[in-house]
Amino acid sequence: MHHRKLGRTGLQVSALGFGTGGIGGLFVRGDRSEQLRAAARALEAGITYFDTAPSYGDGRSEENLGRVLRDLDAWERVVVGTKVRLRPPDLRDPQAAIARSIEGSLQRLGRDTVDLVQLHNPIAGKHDTGPGETASGGMLDLDAVLGGVAEGLHRAVRRGSARFAGITGLGDATALHALMDA
Repeated sequence: MHHRKLGRTGLQVSALGFGTGGIGGLFVRGDRSEQLRAAARALEAGITYFDTAPSYGDGRSEENLGRVLRDLDAWERVVVGTKVRLRPPDLRDPQAAIARSIEGSLQRLGRDTVDLVQLHNPIAGKHDTGPGETASGGMLDLDAVLGGVAEGLHRAVRRGSARFAGITGLGDATALHALMDA
């Protein structure tokens, strides 16, 4: 398995990650023994990056991934990323919403910290929303992300809840480039 650096983090991860979302459904509604076997096989194949989110099975993905990695005694051998998705009411206090989301993820994973937390909302271009608004599909306007949202993610890193923070890379290309350059 090839490994590469994950963005600007310095973390080395497998080129292929193990997703625990609802598409395959294994970590959302699958059998525990199958979850354990699949993760063990992924580790044997050299996969070191595991991806989850609170929205995957209403938190079941995080719970199951945490349990499986504990059962395999694999936490020290892997990099785990989870996500934060903000809803329109969360934008009144995005920093508090981000902290609550991460705390819930840590409880479900059974950990004190997670390697990576990413904003799961797409980022809208200037033409898609007005200041501080969300567009359809939960898109966040760039100014909101550069303001309270970014600060909330940075606080999670400073508090030690997450080692690194980032974005999933969804949304308007110009807005995403502006965010990466900020």
